[in-house]
Amino acid sequence: MAVSAMYDMAFILDGDGTVQSVTFDPEFTDERIRGLCRKLVGSRPELEKAVPVDHVHHRITVWDRIFEYRRFAIPGGYCLLVRREPVTEKLMEAALDLSQDAIQLYGAESQIQFFNRACRKMLDIPPADPLRNQKLLDIFDVDDGYSTTLTALRSQNSVANRYDQYKSITGKELLTVNDSTPVFREDGSLLGAVTVERNMEIVRQKMQELRRIQDILASHETKRFAEHPGTRYSFDDIIGSSSALQSAVHLAKQMALKNINILIQGETGSGKELFAQGIHGYSSRKKEKFVAVNCAAFPETLVESMLFGTVKGAFTGSTDKAGLIEEANHGTLFLDEVNSMSMPMQAKLLRVLQEGTLQRIGSTRDIPVDIRVLSSCNEDAFKLVENGKLRRDLFYRLGAVIVEIPPLRERMSDIRKLTESFIRTHPDLPVEPIREIRPSFWERLRHHDWPGNVRELFHILSYSLSVCKDGVLDGSHFPDYFLRRSEPEKTAQVAEESSGFFDRGLVKMVREYERQLLRQAYLLCGRNATRTAAMLQISRQNFQYYVKKYHLNQEE
Repeated sequence: MAVSAMYDMAFILDGDGTVQSVTFDPEFTDERIRGLCRKLVGSRPELEKAVPVDHVHHRITVWDRIFEYRRFAIPGGYCLLVRREPVTEKLMEAALDLSQDAIQLYGAESQIQFFNRACRKMLDIPPADPLRNQKLLDIFDVDDGYSTTLTALRSQNSVANRYDQYKSITGKELLTVNDSTPVFREDGSLLGAVTVERNMEIVRQKMQELRRIQDILASHETKRFAEHPGTRYSFDDIIGSSSALQSAVHLAKQMALKNINILIQGETGSGKELFAQGIHGYSSRKKEKFVAVNCAAFPETLVESMLFGTVKGAFTGSTDKAGLIEEANHGTLFLDEVNSMSMPMQAKLLRVLQEGTLQRIGSTRDIPVDIRVLSSCNEDAFKLVENGKLRRDLFYRLGAVIVEIPPLRERMSDIRKLTESFIRTHPDLPVEPIREIRPSFWERLRHHDWPGNVRELFHILSYSLSVCKDGVLDGSHFPDYFLRRSEPEKTAQVAEESSGFFDRGLVKMVREYERQLLRQAYLLCGRNATRTAAMLQISRQNFQYYVKKYHLNQEE
């Protein structure tokens, strides 16, 4: 970040170094320094005994303050331009250099103002390489019609999560996801843009850092470990009109009015916490706390203290802290993915539900708790009990009523409403408002099996909105992996050719159906035989038999 060209004072000196005159910037109002400078006229001060800062500026310490100066020759002598050390600018530059993100600052005409340290490292540009005032297209081989920064400057709108593939001036090929935000002056005119780029290396570093921060917070702030201390959603936020979904909502509303524990069952990404918050907001406890606990996220070594709390002296560093169960007293405790708890922990939780009391770690005092427990699991609860992953007696306590959320593949009619709602609530993702959704886009969505359910749909839509152009969504606006797994054209072709399918008889029909199921599972698992066999609950040797039988490895 270059130092500003503004200076507080200018000294004119002759060839012998005698000060001939001094002038001041009108905004420099320090009268004490002004007076000291005026006294220098006619003298030969040693102002230039300084330590160099860079190729242009030097530092001097005079009058108990640090200044920077620049010297250049004039007829008959030379001039010294002096200004106070720009502490704020230097601190801001240091802050930008500390960021793990690659941060770029541009002027209104895409001229470079500053690249931080992470950006230069990502681009393989040496720290000493001057970039200031070079144009973006002079150092990047990128499509000017799709560049994140140029789009933000041209449209004067923010661009978020845009995928870019380009080469830098050093020839390095880059794959990044970028955000760019235009910056305006007080009069509304465009000043420039701030762009943030992230490649895979940066993302990995940030994820590691966030995990470290999460561990620190989890070990020091029990209250903050609950994912959502309150609720953000209600039943009105559940989108879809399919009969299976509406039946689940109807049952949840009925049971919300009764003070009983409810087990919510559904695949990952189907919206279990949304249902849980809806039940709490519909119940008589809606004015009390809703404490959500992601059981899968608890470190096993901390889980007991997090849930039950501690007393000072129970172990080294322990303090008097209420656990999450105690925090939810009189309200609702939501145990997300309760089957992730170890069996000993399930036994301790069962005792609390049976007795209605708990003891903090290190204490013998019983603390009464009045809580309603909502829980969830991402597998069939009955199978979890049979397989020994969920205690039977705990299941009876938690599952007085089971609300089962249908997976998205069983309510494909809801995809249009979910998509339209997502577009409506995320107007910042596309560069231009969406004005057309072509049939090929809907076709792709309908021919995907959605193993990640609504969460996966919203992830795909985020990508589609970020890469679409001219406010139009079509069948090409999807990630490559999604396009490989979604084959509407081939499916349509099979449908057209199926008129004589039933003439082949039951044996051939069953064999063809078996082949299709095996092929779909094999592709879903990335052609990994071990993972496919596990998903199909058969031995790997048995699956290899099917691979040879149906020539699955020979299919494109």
